[in-house]
Amino acid sequence: MKPILWLILVAGYGFFTWAAEKRTFAKAALCFWDGGYLAFLCFALLPHVMGTEHFFLSTAAAGGGVLIGLWLERRKKLPVFIFCIVTGCQILWIDPLSLRETLFLAFFGGMGLYYASAGIIPDKIEIGKALFSGAGFLFGTFLFIGL
Repeated sequence: MKPILWLILVAGYGFFTWAAEKRTFAKAALCFWDGGYLAFLCFALLPHVMGTEHFFLSTAAAGGGVLIGLWLERRKKLPVFIFCIVTGCQILWIDPLSLRETLFLAFFGGMGLYYASAGIIPDKIEIGKALFSGAGFLFGTFLFIGL
């Protein structure tokens, strides 16, 4: 994948996270971004990593990433710069993957999965946020399905 995609994801996520505190439109755009990121994880990264001969180890690593993501969020230590690192690691992979690279990507894929899902599933269900998240997921599906 191209590094420009990483730059677009990170810059957009950082901007919308900053702007979401000030504008309603930015909250909707952030939901859209989370939906697109979730589609990237579901259709471009995790099937690639889980399709290796190390399926069970990759699943355990992804589960560990989800747990670490939960732990970091509860301690308010999952800001945008962690998103930058996680997304960069996911986008800059090179084929073929060694066992270490597979586990590394599965771990950060699990962390990203938690991070995107936490942004999509709000504490209180708001129809507008759900619609924008769904639209972002559909857009991301069409964008990442061929990778």
